[in-house]
Amino acid sequence: MPYMANGWGDGERSGRFAALLALSGIATAVVSALLAGAAGGPYLEADGVSAWLVVFAAGLMAALIAFPFGLEVHLRERSPDRDKRWETALVIWGLAAGALLAIGLFAGFDTSTLGGAIGVIVVIESALVVGTVAVWLISGG
Repeated sequence: MPYMANGWGDGERSGRFAALLALSGIATAVVSALLAGAAGGPYLEADGVSAWLVVFAAGLMAALIAFPFGLEVHLRERSPDRDKRWETALVIWGLAAGALLAIGLFAGFDTSTLGGAIGVIVVIESALVVGTVAVWLISGG
């Protein structure tokens, strides 16, 4: 199917949009983590949840979701086969999320600290991506 010029299928514009969304998500996550640290606790406890950590979670999820779309556009130069590009992009997405999952596990789960609260959010969101890719691979990709 040819790529449409309406922006949804246009490779250059959709690639820029995915990259912009990923960078915006990462920037949002970083800035909101800093602001959560400045605001202090409670971070992620029964007493309350820092609003900045909610913003962090949204930014991280936006970056995670945009990642494979930007990667697929980047792979267009290397492979004309659309299915092969998406398979490669999704496997790399799963591997990147797996690395993020490992990093989150090392942060610990003490939600009374900023690092632990961020670690919990990173583990949950990256585990969702790893799980999604695993189900896709098991179903025959």
